[in-house]
Amino acid sequence: PAPLLQPLMIVVGWLAGAFWGLIPAGLRTHLRVNEIITSLMGNYIAILWVDFLVYGPWKDPRAFGFPFAPPLPQAARLASIPGSRLHLGLLLGILAAMGLAVLLKHTRLGYEIRMTGLSPSAARYAGMNLDRTTWLVMALSGGLAGLAGVCEVAGVQGQLKHGLSPGYGYTAIIVAWLARLDPWATIVASVLLGGLLVGSDMLQIA
Repeated sequence: PAPLLQPLMIVVGWLAGAFWGLIPAGLRTHLRVNEIITSLMGNYIAILWVDFLVYGPWKDPRAFGFPFAPPLPQAARLASIPGSRLHLGLLLGILAAMGLAVLLKHTRLGYEIRMTGLSPSAARYAGMNLDRTTWLVMALSGGLAGLAGVCEVAGVQGQLKHGLSPGYGYTAIIVAWLARLDPWATIVASVLLGGLLVGSDMLQIA
């Protein structure tokens, strides 16, 4: 039913992203493999999985051979402001930033996350469980990435397709560093960088 469809899409997208984030977390905590390397390498695996689906079992027979999945039904599309591309994903992003700001600055878990990031040895000396924190952080990060994927597919593209993301994750790294890892500043940095990207495209077209 339509009232359940979008919440289920968001929840399942979050859970799928969280599961994907747990893979580098497990490699980090059990084999001490660098999570930056494994998560970056995991991107290629994820991209190839999507390609397998849109070139194979999920390929739209009416797409004239192009690697597109069938368009989402209207009930699955995120609500948008008429005449614009702004959709519910913007509100979800702001709520996610608010939740992260509260978590990182006003909870014990947030303190442990910050301590683990700043000095793992000091966090371990203070009795913090670094492995548990790693699992939680990677699951949360993966869940947020999954949420972003749901918003891109259901809010902008309207279907799963090859080349869905032209490097959004790598752009997000730049945004996070410009914001100095502050959730509130991330909103400002992302809007500014998004404006530069879209504005430069419009200038080239003009």
